[in-house]
Parts: sequence; C-alpha cells; structure tokens
Amino acid sequence: MATRGSITVKHTDGKYHSVYTHWDSYLSHNGVILEEHYNSQELAEKLVAGGSISSLGKSCDLEDGHTFETPIKGLTVYYGRDRGEDGQEPVICNTLQECLDINSNDHDYLYDGQWLYSTGGSEFKPVLSDDN
Repeated sequence: MATRGSITVKHTDGKYHSVYTHWDSYLSHNGVILEEHYNSQELAEKLVAGGSISSLGKSCDLEDGHTFETPIKGLTVYYGRDRGEDGQEPVICNTLQECLDINSNDHDYLYDGQWLYSTGGSEFKPVLSDDN
C-alpha cells in the first residue's frame, strides 16, 4: 500500500516548488533520506526539479539503465523522467498554503533552511525533532 506524501522546497526567490511522492513517505523512511542525502538548498532544489516521485532514493541523478521498470537501487524514481509520464513537473506556488492545498498528503515535507515535517496539516516540525 502506498504511503503518499509531498516534498516542498522554498526557493531563494520566495516561491515554493512542490512534488508528490507515492511510496514510503513516513518519517522513518523519506524523512531520514531527506535529512541524510538532500540536506542543503541546492540538493533539495535539485530533487524537486525532477517532478513527481514514485520512490525516493539516496540520489536523484540518472544512471545508465535506470528506468521505472528497472530501477537501480538507491536512485530516486521519477514519474516523468523514468516512466515517461507527462504533467509531472513540480507545482510552483506563491505560498506554502497554496502548495498544501494542491499537493498535501498524509506526510508533507518542507525544506526551508532545514527539513520540516507535517502529518497532513500546516504545523511543521523539524524532521529530527523528538516530537515526531
């Protein structure tokens, strides 16, 4: 069963870029990967630039032979790049709430200088918080 989520990054221009994630969006999986492998503005922006995600991996780079049907372990699987689906680009919003209204799920992540996490609401806490 899918554990749907969203990943949103606040860009330096103040706009928010948000993508859907299909698998393993719970804190102990996607939260850990985001903290350990996408823990800078540059890496977070690069991740969401690829569009909607089937499964999050430790790298979002493309390697030869990696596809939706034949994924390489540890690589992010994108719906557009790896499956060839149209309309999978990031949603770009002026406010976080606008992105949440479009792309909110049970597990939402936000990069705004650090990774934050929310369980389907607007109250975000640091991913590494003891409250999560």
